[in-house]
Amino acid sequence: MNSDELQKLFSSNLKNARNRANLSQLKLAEKANLSLGYICDLEGGRRWGTPETFSKLANALEINAYELLLPQSSVGEYKNYSEISETREYLANLNSVLRENINSAVNKAITDSFSSII
Repeated sequence: MNSDELQKLFSSNLKNARNRANLSQLKLAEKANLSLGYICDLEGGRRWGTPETFSKLANALEINAYELLLPQSSVGEYKNYSEISETREYLANLNSVLRENINSAVNKAITDSFSSII
């Protein structure tokens, strides 16, 4: 999957998750503490989110951040247990990477804030 396809998948998943949560773009923006224009740009595939944005969106939508990057399929569509197991492992790894990226971004922001004070 190339980056354009991944961005389309993210945009589609964001819109679907928002609709499942029965939220308007404005309500999602308010819950996630993001601007309405930014939400529109994310759903329209015109912008990418940062790790912090993924975290805010996931929290507002009450989902895991990695769900915004997964192809949409239900567990019932898996043919056997090994596929489910492989998917769980993939999701766990993806979640770990996202957490590391978010933690790195937060730590960098804190370090940058303190270094400008000192």
